[in-house]
Amino acid sequence: MITSDTILFRVDETSDLPIWAQLRNRMAYLIRTGSFKAGDQLPSVRSLAADAKINYNTVTKAYRDLELAGLIVSIRGRGMFVQKGVSVEDEEASAIDALLESCIRRYLARGMTYDDVRKRMNAVAETLERKAREAEEEKQSYGNT
Repeated sequence: MITSDTILFRVDETSDLPIWAQLRNRMAYLIRTGSFKAGDQLPSVRSLAADAKINYNTVTKAYRDLELAGLIVSIRGRGMFVQKGVSVEDEEASAIDALLESCIRRYLARGMTYDDVRKRMNAVAETLERKAREAEEEKQSYGNT
């Protein structure tokens, strides 16, 4: 069983994300990066709420969202467990996906739609691509002088 102090969850008071979403994102990240393995039992709602000094309902909401996402499963009378079907084939890619998911959720929390998020991410990707192209062209122009 994973103890709640293993989670290392701290509320980010500067974040616009609600506390339940911060907790959900942290738990999802830990599951996807392999820190929590398939079949591991998660801390009880009450113990996690007490240790993190957050409301019981906040933990319940985070756990419910993780369950809906297929990352954890509730076993009546026993607790919450990391879903056995969750595997980490490429830990680095999984960690990056978790970061990307966190970014998308932050955009959504600010009132953007999924379409707005796609447009914004495409704009950022295009800007990075343009800058990389310009840097490469500048690098090549130094070689031609």
